[in-house]
Amino acid sequence: MKLFLYLLFTLFCSKQTLSQYKIRDSCGAFTLNINAKNLQSDTIKLLYSDCDKTRGTIIILSNGKATITGKINRASQAILFADIKNGWFDAPSVVRFIIEPTNMILRFTMVNDTAGNVEIEGSYSQNQKVAWEADHTSLLKTRDINENKLEELLRQKGIMDSIKFKKRLEAIGNKRDSLLKLVVIEALKYVKQNPHSYFSGYLLNHYKRSILTDTLETYFYNLDSKVINSDFGKNILDELFKLTDDWAFRQKFTDSATYESLKKINNIYDVSLPNLEGTETSFSEFKGNVLLIDFWASWCGPCIKNVPYLKKLITSMKNKPFKVISVSIESDKDAWQKSLKKYGFPGIHLFDDKGLLSTFYKVLWVPRYIIVKPDGTVANMDAPQAMESGLKVLIDELLKK
Repeated sequence: MKLFLYLLFTLFCSKQTLSQYKIRDSCGAFTLNINAKNLQSDTIKLLYSDCDKTRGTIIILSNGKATITGKINRASQAILFADIKNGWFDAPSVVRFIIEPTNMILRFTMVNDTAGNVEIEGSYSQNQKVAWEADHTSLLKTRDINENKLEELLRQKGIMDSIKFKKRLEAIGNKRDSLLKLVVIEALKYVKQNPHSYFSGYLLNHYKRSILTDTLETYFYNLDSKVINSDFGKNILDELFKLTDDWAFRQKFTDSATYESLKKINNIYDVSLPNLEGTETSFSEFKGNVLLIDFWASWCGPCIKNVPYLKKLITSMKNKPFKVISVSIESDKDAWQKSLKKYGFPGIHLFDDKGLLSTFYKVLWVPRYIIVKPDGTVANMDAPQAMESGLKVLIDELLKK
């Protein structure tokens, strides 16, 4: 399914890479020479994750050519938008490739708004990616065709007989799932056989949400240390650390202070997070209230769109035992504070700088709304967003009790 570009990209690259993880960056410089033909505009955009944060670089081409330099942590995915007006991740004008700290050349030609004849030189991991995809062309093509059928079917919803629609949707959905399982099996075969390859890190990161947690952990452990410490490894760890119930794994990949803090959490009232004043706020202060925990980040567009609805919700709940607590999951404290001021976020504001609450609740994406009962137990782990009418209905039902 298509999802919004910036939401997806921030989940993939811009999310918090917590400082307490035992990951050792190794920053190296790269040079990317771009040679494009038949572009409709001389402006393109390159997104990639360097050693500090995600970079969104606007590139001005001269006669279809440009050179960009930067730094990268061992290996990472880059996404180039040949048409910056089309912001979809899977748009035909998008070129995805793996960059490494070396000199690279990217060539492509635009044909009917599609980036074709793509050639990338200089990245060994990208060469492995191209070879693997060539070896699995039939499987990947069949998967894509089935995914397109599913999207097309969903666009027809409402004009088809509901029973027929559900049966066809189920059939195509089952086929999509089966094809994805086959792709994942092939990916894991490669990872097992090539633990020293950054492309193995790419594959494991790309399919991590389609792999059982225990299996993901096993394959992550099997990777060479240089791959674990790459940008791909960091992104895998960020989710795996939250998903796993293996405390030995968590202890291995985090500092002792964070580990001990996590071990002490039995419910939300055991958590304290930094507030805007620079002190700690304990959730135990909110006992007896229905809590709406709004996990968000400054780079999350849908999170910002929910702000007016949060304000309206808070106003409608005035003088009731109800609190909205917005918890930022990002690592940039300055960006957090600026966004709160810029967008006028309502409610109580806390900064999950150590990932304590997001790990406890296994929060992998934003926006994410969790409703907590007055006794600290969870009423809804994945509640509707503030802009959806269903959220207030759920809260009203709890308040009546």
